[in-house]
Amino acid sequence: MENIDDYWIAVISDKIRFFGKKDEDYRYHLEVLKDYLYTYYDDLAKQVDADKFKTNEEIIVYLNVLNNIVYLHSFGYGLLFIPKNVSEDQIKLLYDLFDSMDKIPIHIDYNLTRKHNGIKPDEIMDSNNDLDNTEFLDNFFSVKPYIKRRVR
Repeated sequence: MENIDDYWIAVISDKIRFFGKKDEDYRYHLEVLKDYLYTYYDDLAKQVDADKFKTNEEIIVYLNVLNNIVYLHSFGYGLLFIPKNVSEDQIKLLYDLFDSMDKIPIHIDYNLTRKHNGIKPDEIMDSNNDLDNTEFLDNFFSVKPYIKRRVR
């Protein structure tokens, strides 16, 4: 498996797709997300005029509606965006991704949606220093009974 440390983002749909090699000329997650949207969802990107977006969340909300899990990798922490509907296979891939990473602080935004005052998650969860990455996922999925948890 490729290493997330070499990329800016990972998107989980039917498989894990790493995008935005860190040694390429990317400066921001937003640039990588726009490239990803145009690469895998070109019609949608043109329809919503993704070039005008100014925040990561403006793109991620569309990826979440399409049931993509999005992970933004930064130096020393990660941002995870989990849509409301995910498959058991996506959860397994998410665990595989987190198993392959060193322990880092992770911030989860769950079910990112457009609301009258902007784009907001239904819930936010930050990792606990006492938990490793996969234990943190276990903790998240234990409070989401309508999302199937990984069977160990």
